Order: sequence, then structure tokens, then C-alpha cells
Amino acid sequence: MRHLVVTGVVFALVGVVTGCATDAPDKGFERVQGVLSGRSETLPEWPLEPEAEGAVQNRVNELLHQPLTSQTVTEIALLNNRRLRAAFARVGIASADLVEAGLLENPSLTSAFGFPEGSPSITELDFGLTFNILRLLMTPARKQIANLQLDSTIFDVADEVLKTRSHAQMAFYELQAAEHLTSVLKEIMSAAESSAEFARKLHDAGNLSDLDLANEQALFEETLLAYGRSVADAASLRERLNVALSLWGDETDWSIVDRLPEVPAREPDVANLESLAVRQRFDLAATAKEVESLYFALGLQRRWRYVLTADAGFIASRDTDGQWVFGPLLSIEIPIFNQRQADIARLEAALRGAESRLDAIAIETRADVRRLLDRLYALRYEAEQYKSRVLPLRQRVTALTQEQYNFMLMDTFDLLAAKRAEIASYRDYLDTVREYWITRAELERAVGGQLPYSDGADSLDVHPPASPESHQSAKTEHNHTIGGD
Repeated sequence: MRHLVVTGVVFALVGVVTGCATDAPDKGFERVQGVLSGRSETLPEWPLEPEAEGAVQNRVNELLHQPLTSQTVTEIALLNNRRLRAAFARVGIASADLVEAGLLENPSLTSAFGFPEGSPSITELDFGLTFNILRLLMTPARKQIANLQLDSTIFDVADEVLKTRSHAQMAFYELQAAEHLTSVLKEIMSAAESSAEFARKLHDAGNLSDLDLANEQALFEETLLAYGRSVADAASLRERLNVALSLWGDETDWSIVDRLPEVPAREPDVANLESLAVRQRFDLAATAKEVESLYFALGLQRRWRYVLTADAGFIASRDTDGQWVFGPLLSIEIPIFNQRQADIARLEAALRGAESRLDAIAIETRADVRRLLDRLYALRYEAEQYKSRVLPLRQRVTALTQEQYNFMLMDTFDLLAAKRAEIASYRDYLDTVREYWITRAELERAVGGQLPYSDGADSLDVHPPASPESHQSAKTEHNHTIGGD
């Protein structure tokens, strides 16, 4: 019996040593921040304590009390997005799996009692203490596999962080363009309303034809509809941004910088961007780690396929004659039917799938970078053309039409058509600049980090066309002259 006690003490000491050599499961989140360092201007936080949660909430409130920019929207999203925090929990689970992989299996204690049929025999006693030696032998390999899976989870979660940042930025640019357009349409609507009211008075005085009055009223109704649609679109996009930032209640009462940022003077190097994306994409790194862990697990299964279970331990037995018998105990399963064929086939299929997925992501990444770069350069060209040629020409057409109208060489319809064309060109210009910034955010997502932009001078400003009041004032002065005659 003393041998059995000593063996139990040894097992207990081994368990204490292996059980103490563990890390907190949430430590893996620090590695997420580490791989993101240099890829994002803001690092995410995972507040697990009330003090940390309070600090994050205070920072979010501080940012919400000032007009939101692309940078502050990114910071709020990485600090406050609840789906992102749910993704962080996967790192904690993978960290716990790594801890479990390094733990030994608990020993098993068995006992049996045999009652003799007659005297003077005594009760037979059997005690056994067993331990799974196969798990002990495989512990280093299990830890290596779990560590590879943790690395894969860390890269996958880091990729989720960049996705969240990209979605928040795109929602911001959509809303920014919508509010910019709304402010322009509000000015146009106000001018059209004044023009329609003045036209009605001239018509009542007999100085304006029915056709001119109808054209004025049609312009006002069209601008009113366009303004109402833009207000509704901005409200919908505002809620989309609230979701991206996980804001609710009083937190949704925020303002935004309503002017789109300038288009940078230079674009990234096309020759290096594609290879950079393949090197630093987190989803590629996560899948590569998955392939490595599956390859290692498959080799482990093949090497140990004939050793399904191996238990070793110590047994103590007392016969009915009172004699104690001590000795080692070994139990090995005979691999007659199950030789891990299914496990090996499952791992082989999973490995082939992961390798194909890795190739697919690499191919899609290269194609996305090329496609988005082409679109980025095309949008830059469009913005430059609108800025330097189309908008100035449209403004000149409107001004010349106004002059012709003042000398009664053109009618009201011609003037309204020129102004509509100018407004339409400016709306197209806003759409182009908005698409540029959305495409740039998508390109950053495709590359897997911030773009290597060069600083340069001469950026494009996004300014609205000349205020309609300037054209309206000239028109009003001319109509007064007609009324005086």
C-alpha cells in the first residue's frame, strides 16, 4: 500500500508543476496588438476590467464631443465596436486551448473488492493507479499544434480589426459626401424657392409667360425632391456609421466634418504594392498557419496511428490469504479495427482545403490590388478633369447664359438648363471624390495596412459651385427692369 501512496504523490507533483506553468488566456490579445503595430494608426483595446472599460468609454465620449474625422472614426471603431470585441474573445479561447494542450491528463484510481465464499479467507482487495502515457509523450507536439492554431487565430482577428477599420472609414466617407451634397442642395433649393416666388409675382403682374413660370416652379419642385432624398440618404448613412461605431442612445448625437478631404497629390508605387499585399495580408498569414498546423497534426496522426491508448500505472492487490502483491500496470489498445483511418482522411481533406484556400486568397489579393489601383487612378483622373476643366466650363456656360438672358437673347428655360447642368456636374464631381476615398479604403484593406503614400503638394479641394444667389440676383435685377417698362 505504501508503494501506491508514493506513486500517487509523484503523479500529484507532476500535475501541480504542469498546472502552474500556465498563462492567462487573454494574454494572446497583446500579440494581436503587436502584429497590428505599424499597420494601423490606432490599436484596438479589449477592456476586461471595469476600470479599463471606464477609460475606453471616457475616450470614446471625448472623441464624440468634437466633429468626427476619418481618424477619430477609426479610433472609436477599434475601441468600441462590439463585434470586434466578440472576435477578441476567440483569442482568449485559443489561448486557453494552448494552456490545455500543455496539461497532463489526470490519473485514474481504480478499486475492486472480492468476498470469499468460505472462511477463514479474508476479503480480496485490488487497487490501481493509472496514467495516460500517450498524452504525456504527445504533449510537446500538442502544444506546438495549439500554438500554431493560436497564431492563426491572432492573424485572423488582426484581419478582422482591419476590416472593421475599413468598414468604418467607408461609412464615414459615404456620410461625409451625403452631408456635403445636402448642404449644397439646401442652398440651391433656397435659391430656387425665391426664384419661383418672384416668378409667380411677375406672372401675376403679367410680365412673365406661363411657360417661364412653369419652368421656375418645376425647378423648385425638382430641387425640393433632390434635397429631401439627400436628407433621407444622409440619415440612413448616419445609422450605418452608428452601427460601425457601436453607438446608441445619447452617443448618437454627434457631428461630422462635412467636407470631403483633399485627394492626395501622389499614389502608391504600383510595382511594389502587389507583392507588399501578399507579404503582409493577415488573412493570408492566418491561413498559412492553419496549413502548417494541419500538416503537423497529420504527421502526428500517421506516426502514432497504431497506438490509440496507452495507460501505465501501479497496482496493489491483496489475495484472500492476506498476501499483498504490488507491481506495474500497462494497458495498450490493440489496433485491429480502428487504426485512425478516419482521422487521417479527415486531416488530409482539411489540409487540401486549407492549401487551396491559401492559393485562392493570394490570387484574389493580387487581383484586388490591381483592380483597385486601376480604379484609383481612373478616379483621380476624373477628379482632376472635373476640377480643372468640367466645372470651370460649366460655370462659364452658366455665366454666359446669364448674360444672354439679361439681354433677352435667351429665355428662362435656357438659363435653368445651364444651371441644372452645372449642378449635375458638381454632383458627379462629389461622387467621384467620394468613390476615390472609398476605393482608397478598400485598397488599404486589400494591401493589409496603410498605403505607402508619398507626401506631395497640390491637392484637389472639393468646393461647391458658385452660389445660385449670384445668378439669381442678376436675374432679379433684369426682371425688375422688365416690370418697370
